[in-house]
Amino acid sequence: MKVLLYFEGIDKISKSGVGMARSHQIKALESAGVDYTLDPEDDYDILHINTVFINSEPIIAEAKKKGAAIIYHAHSTEEDFRNSFIFSNMVSKFVKERLMLLYRTADCIIAPTPYARDLLLKKYRINAPIEVVSNGVNVNRFYHDPEKAAAFRNYFGFSENDKIVIASGLWIKRKGILDFIKVAEMLPDVKFVWFGQTPLLSIPVEIRNAVTTDHPANVFFPGYMQGDVYEGAFSSADIFFFPTYEETEGIVVLESLACSGTVVVRDIPVYNDWLKDGINCFKGINNEQFAKLIRDKIDGKLPDVSAAARKTAEERDIKQIGQKLKRIYEATQDDVITTAIRKFGKENYMKKKLRIGLFSDTYLPDVNGVAVSVETLRKQLQKMGHTVYVITATLDTKLIGGVEFENGILRIPAVKIKQLYGYRISRPMSIQALEYIKNMNLDIIHIHTEFTIRMIAISASKLYGIPYCYTSHTMWEDYTHYITKGYFDKTSRKMVGMYTKHLYDKDCEIIVPSKKTYEVLREYGINKQMHIVPTGIDTERLNPKNVDRNIVEKILTDLNIKDKFRIIYVGRLAQEKSIDFIINQMPTVFFKYPDAVFVITGYGPAEEELKAMVKEMKLDNKIFFLGKQPPEQIQNYFAIGNVFVTASTSETQGLTYIESMASGTPVIAKYDECLDDVLIENETGFYFDDAQSFISALDKYRSLSPEARIKMRDNSIKKAEEYSLDSFGNNIIKAYYRAIRKNTLKRSSRNPNEK
Repeated sequence: MKVLLYFEGIDKISKSGVGMARSHQIKALESAGVDYTLDPEDDYDILHINTVFINSEPIIAEAKKKGAAIIYHAHSTEEDFRNSFIFSNMVSKFVKERLMLLYRTADCIIAPTPYARDLLLKKYRINAPIEVVSNGVNVNRFYHDPEKAAAFRNYFGFSENDKIVIASGLWIKRKGILDFIKVAEMLPDVKFVWFGQTPLLSIPVEIRNAVTTDHPANVFFPGYMQGDVYEGAFSSADIFFFPTYEETEGIVVLESLACSGTVVVRDIPVYNDWLKDGINCFKGINNEQFAKLIRDKIDGKLPDVSAAARKTAEERDIKQIGQKLKRIYEATQDDVITTAIRKFGKENYMKKKLRIGLFSDTYLPDVNGVAVSVETLRKQLQKMGHTVYVITATLDTKLIGGVEFENGILRIPAVKIKQLYGYRISRPMSIQALEYIKNMNLDIIHIHTEFTIRMIAISASKLYGIPYCYTSHTMWEDYTHYITKGYFDKTSRKMVGMYTKHLYDKDCEIIVPSKKTYEVLREYGINKQMHIVPTGIDTERLNPKNVDRNIVEKILTDLNIKDKFRIIYVGRLAQEKSIDFIINQMPTVFFKYPDAVFVITGYGPAEEELKAMVKEMKLDNKIFFLGKQPPEQIQNYFAIGNVFVTASTSETQGLTYIESMASGTPVIAKYDECLDDVLIENETGFYFDDAQSFISALDKYRSLSPEARIKMRDNSIKKAEEYSLDSFGNNIIKAYYRAIRKNTLKRSSRNPNEK
C-alpha cells in the first residue's frame, strides 16, 4: 500500500495552515510506517489530496485511471473562504460549488473536526464516508522550552517583565486581525505580536493599512517566521489570542496548547468538541471580553490550564494521527471486489486511453450474437490499449448472493428467463453494484441491452455523470412471440416500437450494426444521428488456415459424413431463426442429393422442438445436432460445412453469416436487407425467397465447378475482411469520443447553482 500525498502549489501555500498540514502528514505517515510519495508520476494505491486548485481534476482523473482510491482532506469550506481576500465574498458561492464537485469524487473524506464533518454533511451534500482526523501537532517540537522562550524575547528585544500576547495566521479579516488590533489598543501596556503574512495586493485596503501603518505602537507584525524564535513565542507569551471567526480546526491553537500556553479564542462552533472554557482554554465573544480575559491572566486571576492544554495537544500528536490515517488507508483496501477492480484498472492502465464499461444482460459463456459481439468488442478495445470492464449477469439462477468480479467482469446476481431464450434478468437496482461501478471510474458507458443491466447502467450514468452509448443489437418486434405466444401480434410489435423509441431517444449516442437497423429505428420515430458500425469479427482466427483439422476430422469421422455434401447452420436455435423451414425442405434436398446431410451447431429454446421434428420426420441419420460449442472453437464447426444455410430475417447484421464467409464457407440465405452489403449473389453465395428458390440456390452451388467453388470461397473470405476488428474498434471509439464531447459541453454549460 503506497500513498501519494498531493499538495498543489506547495510553494504558494507553504506558509498557510494547509502547508503546515503537509509537514504534519509526512511525519505522521513516517511514524506509522506508511509508504508514501510526493511525486504524482510514481506508482501508488491511494491518492490523499489536500488542495482544490486547477490541477485537482486532472490528478484525480489520473489516479482513478491508475486504480487508486481517492481520499480528500477537506481543509477548505466556503465558510472559511469568506472574509479573506479581495472579491472572496463575491466568488464564495462558486468556490462552494467547486468544493462540492471535488469532494464528491472521493471514496473517503477526512475532516479535521466534528464541526467540519457536520458542515460537509449538512451543506455540501457529501455521499462519501467522512472520517474526523485532526491535523495534529508535533508535541516533540512544540513544548514549553525556556531556551526557545529566551530566543524569542531576545530577537524582539522584549524584557523579562514585558507582558506579551501573540497570534499567528494570514492577514485576513476572517482571522480576526482587526479585533486583535482593537484589543491591543485597549491594553497599551501589553505587547501584541502577530506572526504570518499575506501578499498585500490580495487583501482589502482596510487590512492592508492596518498591518502597515494604522496600528498602535504595541502591535508588531514580523511576518512569517519559523524555527526557535517562532516556537519560543508560544513558550514565552502570556497569552495566545486567536479571535478568528471561522476555522475548520486551527493548527496554531494546537501548537500553543502543546507548549502549555494559555489560549484565548472566540467562542465559535469549531471548538465545541475539544476546547473547554476554563479547562484547557478561555473563550470570549467580543473584544471587551477578550481584553478582560487577557488582563485577568496578566493579573493572575485566571486558573492555570497549562496541564490540560498540553494533554489536549498530546491527544492530537502526529503519531496518533499517523495511526488513524493508516487505518483509513487500509479500509480503502479492505473490500475484496473493490480492491480487485482497482487492481485490474491499475494493471491495464495506459495514458490517453479510455476506461470503458460494456453493459449487457448476456455475455460469455452464453452463445448468441450479443454475447459474441460484446466479447469481440472487449478484446478489440483492449488490444487498442483501453481498459474495459464488462458488467453483466451472474451465471447462477439466484437473485440472492453477492456481486462477483474477476478479470474485468462484474457479475450481478440474476435469474434465467426461459421464455426469453435463456436471458438472465438481474436486479434492476443494486447499490452494491453501483458502488463497484463507481470505482471503475469509467469515461464511457456502452449499453448492449434493453433489460435490467440497462437500468443499472443508466443509474450509474446519472449518478456519476458518465456519458453513454447504446447499441441496438436486436429487432425485438421479431421476438414478441416469446411473451405473447402469437396473440395480439400487431399490438405487441407497435408497443415494441414505442418502447424502443423511449429507450433510444435520450441524450446518448446510438450505434447500429447495419442499415436495416438504422431504417427500423427511423420507422420507430428516432430522428437523431446514428452511427452505423457493423460488428467486427476476428477474421484471422476464423480463417481456414487456423482451423484445427484434428477436431474437424474427428467430428466428420464420428458422424460418418466425411464424404458427404455437408449443409450447415451455426447459431442460436430459436423460433425467429426459422430453422424449421430449412428442416422442412430437407426431404426434398436429400431425395435430390442422397449424399447431403444437414449439421446444426448451437443451442436455444427451440432445440428440443427441432429435435422432435427431425425424429418425427425420421431424419435422425441425415440431420445432426452438435449442441453448444465454445466461441473460441467455432471456426472448426464452420469448417465442417460445404455451404451455410439460413432462413432467418430477424437479424440486425447477420454476424454468423459473415463468420461463415470468413471461414471460407459460402452462404445461402433468405433475402434480408441487412445482407445487402454482405452476401453478393453468385460471388459469396446465393439468395432465396421461398422453398422452391431454396432448392434452386442449392442447385446453383452444386453445379459449380471445383474451380468456381474455390473462387467463391476466396471471395467470401475477402468480403469478410471488410468487417475487420481494427475498423470496428476505431469506429466505436469515434462514437465514444462524440458522446464524451457532448457530455463535457453539457456539463460546462450547466448553471453552477443547478442541483
